[in-house]
Amino acid sequence: MERDAVEIILRANYPRTCRISLALCGRISAGKSAAKKVMDQSLNSLKWWENEAEVSNWFLHHIVLTSREFAGSPPDATDDCLVTTLSNPSAEHIAFVKALRLLPAQQSEAFLLFRGEHLDLRQAAVAMDCSTGAAANHQIAANKAMAAIAGETFDARVGELMRVYATLTPREDLVVGDVGAVSRKLLRGRMAKTVRQIILLIILAAVGWTIWRLSKMISI
Repeated sequence: MERDAVEIILRANYPRTCRISLALCGRISAGKSAAKKVMDQSLNSLKWWENEAEVSNWFLHHIVLTSREFAGSPPDATDDCLVTTLSNPSAEHIAFVKALRLLPAQQSEAFLLFRGEHLDLRQAAVAMDCSTGAAANHQIAANKAMAAIAGETFDARVGELMRVYATLTPREDLVVGDVGAVSRKLLRGRMAKTVRQIILLIILAAVGWTIWRLSKMISI
């Protein structure tokens, strides 16, 4: 629970956490809110993690579930970060993203997670809170639906979408700043806990002293 060690863990997981939340929510404000909530929650779970796999699974699982909470209705193309990231998006790209947003939520998640994050079935199942079989079925259904829409341009559309997806990774300076703000909350929490413990000790000492004085008075 040392601050430096905490920051190493958070820095390693924040870029993907932020990237996933932005992609799944679509709206930048919603994606950032989801990522912030997960990073704050992680401070309460740090002490339970025993290895890197547990850390990775925790962030995957919670960012997907939290993104569902913040996503709301599908964003309009003018507000969708998978579109607005491009300075001059093509009509084909816009239509492809719109079609992706209209898929059932878990199909859209599967499409982005498998292709954008290159998750295996087990990781996807953990992230999406479902069985590996269900995760595979969501992926198959999403691919089938999107291929039907894009036709012969499917590979080109997916390639462009994945290039946009990759740009959602926050810059290193933003990672350092955001992670630093989160880890400072841990420090403040520890300081507050220490203060509470000191106050409790003072109260106990005062109670003990009072009892001792009363016992002396009774003896007299």
